[in-house]
Amino acid sequence: MEEKGYRYGLHKVPGIGNKTAISLLQKGISAKELFGMKEERIKALLLPKQAEAFWDYRRNADLEKDYEDLRNSAVKMVTFFDRDYPAGLKKIEDPPFVLYYIGKLPEQGRVSLAIIGARECSAYGSSMAAAFARGAAFAGVDVISGMARGIDGIAQEHALAEGGETYAVLGCGVDICYPKSNRELYDRIPEKGGICSPYPPGTEPVKTLFPYRNKIVAGLSDAVLVIEARQKSGTLITVDMALEQGKDVYAVPGRLVDRLSDGCNYLLRQGAGIALSPEDLMAELLLLKNRSGAAKKRAEKGAEDAGASLAEGREAEKVKSKTPEDDRQGTEEGLLKYLDVIPRSVDEICESMKADGENPVISKLLFELIGLCMAGKARQISGNYFIKII
Repeated sequence: MEEKGYRYGLHKVPGIGNKTAISLLQKGISAKELFGMKEERIKALLLPKQAEAFWDYRRNADLEKDYEDLRNSAVKMVTFFDRDYPAGLKKIEDPPFVLYYIGKLPEQGRVSLAIIGARECSAYGSSMAAAFARGAAFAGVDVISGMARGIDGIAQEHALAEGGETYAVLGCGVDICYPKSNRELYDRIPEKGGICSPYPPGTEPVKTLFPYRNKIVAGLSDAVLVIEARQKSGTLITVDMALEQGKDVYAVPGRLVDRLSDGCNYLLRQGAGIALSPEDLMAELLLLKNRSGAAKKRAEKGAEDAGASLAEGREAEKVKSKTPEDDRQGTEEGLLKYLDVIPRSVDEICESMKADGENPVISKLLFELIGLCMAGKARQISGNYFIKII
């Protein structure tokens, strides 16, 4: 049996957690070697209860049959040491030793946004989840969530409806649809994305498993967007985990008298980014992706300059005879001439505009490109590459 099969067995041993399994293999001991060791050697490597659990599993389980059953199912697995293991999860505290999935895993390098919120959401929250998820899909941003009732499921449904990719992280085995009310969504997600879990197939949903699920949601995402949440809710636990991981958190503001908006308004008071429109949020995500240090500061300065320019432009529009719609259409037509059916990066577009005597601000340019995507006149291909829709 291949090494991955023995890793599958090691992961199923009760009491041997992620840290222990990863630590053992990082010492140069393969999972196959562990299953071939004598009892004395195992006792030297593991705590007494872990060693006992290991021997119980080894004596009673039919690992070869279990692994063969897994391989013959729709469920796939990736371990911490595999090349296709999500890079974002390696950066979190206590990363999963094994991640099981149906469909596919998020593509490395693509921008991803976790959209989370209340299960018992309002009509306002539902519409906001739909709008931001569709905006993400238009912009080529993956939507990550937990497939729960309410905001999570609504966001994932609309991401799929707009042709985008979405990934659900479950607090149970990937072969179990939870909640059952989202069965249709569960069946559709693997067609354009994937369903994943840090728990072996057959694991039933238990309340204590969901906090770790939330950590995986945050780990797979570049940023987190909260749409409706009570001040004391599981949603804010995910936010705390995202902040611990250094992720940006955004919130959609709500009415002060609406208890479903207390969590969002509290986050905004604490300094979370304010999400006023899908276009603004997608532009910011794409702009700041892969930028750090001085480059990130330049980008943020550009965003400030862009904001000042937009404010000046609004004042100027008051004395112009033409309408804002005329200006928007003129900007779109002017920008479209720099796009082609062959993907062009934002930097290449900038250089072409400079060659024509223009002085583009990259943050404003990216915002306008996302606007073209939202209008169906352009599409983001990968990263910061765009094409014209003919």
